[in-house]
Amino acid sequence: MRAAPGDRLNGALLSAANPELRAALLARAGTMVLPRGATIVTQNSEADRLFVLLQGSIGLSTADEGGCATLVEILGPGEAFSIPAVMLQVPHVISAMALAPCRLMTLPAAVFRDAVAADAGLMHAVMEQMAQHWRLLVDQVVDLKTRDATQRAARFLLHRLPAQRGAVDMPEPRGAIAARLGMTPESLSRALHGLEAAGLLRLQGRRVDVPDRAALQRISTPRAGASQNGRRV
Repeated sequence: MRAAPGDRLNGALLSAANPELRAALLARAGTMVLPRGATIVTQNSEADRLFVLLQGSIGLSTADEGGCATLVEILGPGEAFSIPAVMLQVPHVISAMALAPCRLMTLPAAVFRDAVAADAGLMHAVMEQMAQHWRLLVDQVVDLKTRDATQRAARFLLHRLPAQRGAVDMPEPRGAIAARLGMTPESLSRALHGLEAAGLLRLQGRRVDVPDRAALQRISTPRAGASQNGRRV
């Protein structure tokens, strides 16, 4: 399926390319519309396409030799994934699954590599996204070592809150969010209800209303000397 005109406004990564190259890439782009729970890529499969999430939510996970999967990141609209595998021409090191109904833009891997080699702006954007993903992984390690369950839940909400107050959408299953935060679903539920009891948020199904970002920010700050040593709670 070719990319629809509306999709062309949402390819944040491609906006860094020069107009002529961007038009050529969009002409080769396709779209995928997937329901919640659909598998997008599997670990160790060939990285033959670049994916850009236009709508929805995607969970990235990795499995050990015994097949036990661990969710390592949740991506939102505008984010591209499989960039390292596409650029290095190696298999995917992760699996990707739709945590909510998704719409994605796809580009053939070889076409995208040629475009990156030909355009300095696009190459810079690719490097920036890879650096951002590296920083997200470092943030996860810091969270697990310095923040308790309530602080991790508060910080997760802060990352999704675009202003000083407002609503945060949580379209993913609570179990997926808990796995991303390194805790059990029961611990996540207790943390959210504890924040609600403290007047820091209001739970409304898959939406969370945050009346005061600054107050939630204070709760998310680690206490001096705190360490979780990476244990699950």
